Amino acid sequence: MAKKNVQRENWSNWLDFFFSAIGYIVGLGNIWRFPYLCYKNGGGAFLIPYFIILFITAVPLMFIELSYSQYCNLGPVKIWVMCPLFKGIGYGVVIHMIFVSIYYTTLLTWSLYYLYNSMFSVLPWRHCSNIWNTPDCYETVVNPNRSLFSIQSDNETQIGNLTQHIYSNSSFFGRNPVSASEEFWKHHVLGITDGVEDLGGIQYPLLLCLAISWILIFVALSKGIKTSGKVVYVTATVPYLLLTILLGRAVTLPGSKDGLIYYMMPKWEKLKDFSVWKDAAVQIFYSAGIGASSMVTLSSYNKFHNNCQRDATILPIIDGVTSWFAGLITFSVIGYMSHISNTDISHVITQGPGVAFVVYPEALSTLPFAQLWSSIFFIMLFLVGLDSQFVHIQVILTSLTDAFPEKMNKRKVIVTGALCTITFLLGIPCVTQGGMYVLQILDWYCSSISLLFFVFMESVAVCWIYGITRFFDDITLMLGYKPYACWKLLCKFVAPLSTLGCWILTLIVHSPLKYDSGEPFPVWVSYVGIFIALLSVVTFPIAALQEILSLRGPFIKRLKTSMKPTPEWLPAIKKEYTDCHEDTPMSTTEIT
Repeated sequence: MAKKNVQRENWSNWLDFFFSAIGYIVGLGNIWRFPYLCYKNGGGAFLIPYFIILFITAVPLMFIELSYSQYCNLGPVKIWVMCPLFKGIGYGVVIHMIFVSIYYTTLLTWSLYYLYNSMFSVLPWRHCSNIWNTPDCYETVVNPNRSLFSIQSDNETQIGNLTQHIYSNSSFFGRNPVSASEEFWKHHVLGITDGVEDLGGIQYPLLLCLAISWILIFVALSKGIKTSGKVVYVTATVPYLLLTILLGRAVTLPGSKDGLIYYMMPKWEKLKDFSVWKDAAVQIFYSAGIGASSMVTLSSYNKFHNNCQRDATILPIIDGVTSWFAGLITFSVIGYMSHISNTDISHVITQGPGVAFVVYPEALSTLPFAQLWSSIFFIMLFLVGLDSQFVHIQVILTSLTDAFPEKMNKRKVIVTGALCTITFLLGIPCVTQGGMYVLQILDWYCSSISLLFFVFMESVAVCWIYGITRFFDDITLMLGYKPYACWKLLCKFVAPLSTLGCWILTLIVHSPLKYDSGEPFPVWVSYVGIFIALLSVVTFPIAALQEILSLRGPFIKRLKTSMKPTPEWLPAIKKEYTDCHEDTPMSTTEIT
């Protein structure tokens, strides 16, 4: 008698999957990464390549990932029984997700620490009398009579015309002025060192917040998708409520109209810059989780006849619209900061995290009930990051469950706890004084180089080697009708070619990393980053070689065999039937 399969979990209902997927794709990248890239790349000009790539690339790739994982109910590693030659993709994305999980929780840590500080009677980034402030610090105080702000430094206050002097000449009493919010961020939260060569000591308040974040993640995931699927009902919906509240306040601020015009009106010349298209593609893949097997993991718990075509159409659009919606808030705030500082909008922010942890805190601190607005913002920021991190860890756990189903099902809590503990320890360098440099290196080389590679190879394996016709027959079996004809063109040609082009473009236009407006990182940092990227990418050729060597016969025969599905590649509905009727074969007609 054949060995009975271990029954795999499924979502209790479609809404569990839907809110888990929304919780994942709507993350920190939508709140600060997208607005910053949009700001850096000419405002409205960035929206054009962003939405073009979303529709011609993200939607069909999402369709591929949701479909083939739902078909057989297998996770990121085991799924490659579809095409064993490409099983290295599965190993690579798990390694990739470990790196992402290490640095992504740092963003939660910062949000949690800012939330804690938002509860003080006086916001610590509001004034220059803290022990970490320097003589260059100035305070932003709205002057209701002149719609400008006062600059306070060394117990002296200058009002009005000095505002333009500060930002145009970067000089205040012979020094370089730095806002109180920026000094709080750099000198207190980060305690940042002078360069990537010096990690400095651990920031213990951040270490505590890091531990709290991982405890919350563990509690939500300890019982599997049955608990995480319910938690996301809150973590995926509450941020939208908070974003709406913030937008309602932001658009009423003086100067917000200028920020929205900058956001919505394209600078057409920017479309000639390849880096704008590259940034748009990377942001879409990063935000939607395409290529990282996040959606593969979530969809693998779907019921066999779930309408994956509908989900693949809706989810990327929700992701794009949410990013656009968050941009409305951010650019309203940027317009407000430009107004009160009497400076050009293009000079308000200088680096990505500064959107969430410098510009927003500074702007919100000038409003009535500043603690309330600040708390709302950082609760929202923490929640959107938390449910994304749920999925990052779930990718790793699902891969382990598929590899060792019997052992994992009995020790799920222990394994989840061990994984969270190990990842917490690996993340400690990110909460050192040089942690920002570590985060930048991990973020760039994981999100750009390796992610685009996995997306391209995945589309080649599914649509070309497994075969687009056979793949669409599988989808027809799930849906009960043929999917739209346009999917074939998009999945087989448009999506992989555009992904390959973006990946090559990323390699060509790559420039050395740097923090803020400082000097580029040393050359050795690039080598470290490439090594990190290769740790995940190199699994592909190694696993392919191992698969070919494990077979017998001439090389060409081995190669062809390694590209054929194994007997484990069965539709999920047939697996369920076999569990209950081990000795009774099931025909294709019965499946249909």
